[in-house]
Amino acid sequence: MHHVTPTAGDLARRPRRHYGFGVGVRRTITGPGSLAKSFAKMRSSLARSQRFQIEPFTGFQRRINRGIDVPGLPRGRRREGSSWAICLVKNEEDVIEFTVRHMLAQGVAGVIVVDNGSSDRTGVILDRLARQDRRVHVGVDREERFFQGRKMSYLAHLAWRAGADWVIPFDADEQWFAPGLKLAPYLATLTVDSVSCEYRHVYPLPGEELLVPGGGSSVQVECEPTGWSKVAFRARRWVWIDEGNHRLLDDAEAPGRGLQMLHYSARSLGQYARKTEEGVAALERAGMSQVIGYHWRQWAVLTPQEREQAWRSYLDGHAGLLQPEPGNRVVVDDPGTWRTWDPEHRLTRVDSTPGPPPP
Repeated sequence: MHHVTPTAGDLARRPRRHYGFGVGVRRTITGPGSLAKSFAKMRSSLARSQRFQIEPFTGFQRRINRGIDVPGLPRGRRREGSSWAICLVKNEEDVIEFTVRHMLAQGVAGVIVVDNGSSDRTGVILDRLARQDRRVHVGVDREERFFQGRKMSYLAHLAWRAGADWVIPFDADEQWFAPGLKLAPYLATLTVDSVSCEYRHVYPLPGEELLVPGGGSSVQVECEPTGWSKVAFRARRWVWIDEGNHRLLDDAEAPGRGLQMLHYSARSLGQYARKTEEGVAALERAGMSQVIGYHWRQWAVLTPQEREQAWRSYLDGHAGLLQPEPGNRVVVDDPGTWRTWDPEHRLTRVDSTPGPPPP
């Protein structure tokens, strides 16, 4: 099966409501008070049938959905102002606790994290977090192939079903922020239906081999956004999320701007090499286009010596992830302590000279 993104039929199809006229309603109305009772039954039938309307997707998407199980997830009406974060994760034991705890500290009402067959301690860590905080809901994804957009679309549906007003699709190595407020309270103030999230890459300092998010160490951060962005959006019954969570495929309106994110993708040479190899394998199993995950594919064909050289160029500031040319960076004391975006305005107080950060 080589489905990559939703088909035209998927995107065009709308939920069909089966109103069920005649279900539970007598065709002949007789006797005093029967008219009011019959209309009451009709309203109940209508409401019940609308709750079970057919979803706007085809059989392949239903197979994707059936491969995901999030036990104990609540159902409820939309709670105005509530934000739910959703995430797919695989083999991110060194960062997943930091990221989930950051989302919880940002005031979200719930976090749905689905493990896609991790072979490290990711699942154990998630189970512990779920025991410690009832807002954390851990699930499993039995489909090994990539299909990230389709899977995240289903998780967004689960968040909507749980009562979310806003949905935040995040990766395990992302630290999201809002300006001046925590993330969830900020989203609750917005009148738009979606908002983009610009991001900057974070690197270990030159000479250091390991970046531990939230570990208390200083890091170097790109001062300018990468040019790519992610998106958070107001919850609805179904939405098509693009691969990488970069945009909504069925949303013609451009998102608002305001959110920021730090991307801890490259935490060590070994970790990044493993991530790219696993990512490319999942892409290949799914038959994805070569343009999807191209940065992973570039790394996958490098020799060990070339990977070492590329890694040194990242740390020394002569190149960056998705950026072959050097850009401004600044050394920041552990941004894991931040609760709002760049609270000391470190990323705006730099000169215009590209290259590595000052010593």
